[in-house]
Amino acid sequence: MKYAEFNIDTNKIEFMNSPFGIESVLLNGKQISKKFSFSGITHNLNLNSQNLTLESEYKQFGKREIKIELKENGKVLETKIVEADKKQRIYWMAIGIFIGLLGFKLGLLLIQSISG
Repeated sequence: MKYAEFNIDTNKIEFMNSPFGIESVLLNGKQISKKFSFSGITHNLNLNSQNLTLESEYKQFGKREIKIELKENGKVLETKIVEADKKQRIYWMAIGIFIGLLGFKLGLLLIQSISG
């Protein structure tokens, strides 16, 4: 899902995030960075000899928003704050329930095998 778009001169930088935490950065429609993140990460990009970074920070509790900052040499050029996709919460809750149930079943099997 596309969360933010930044325009520098005639160049378009897009920030996207999947429900499973895969962040992608596109420059003029071409993917230039792809990373996994639970709570945010830094993407480095080079644009016309400018060293830029796109930093994401995901607030999972409370407002459930994503703060995205475009920086040049550590100086913030632009900040966008967007609401996180509600579907992500459902996916992660389902994954958490599945892992919890699996752990419970494995624990029961372990106890049964130990007690003989």
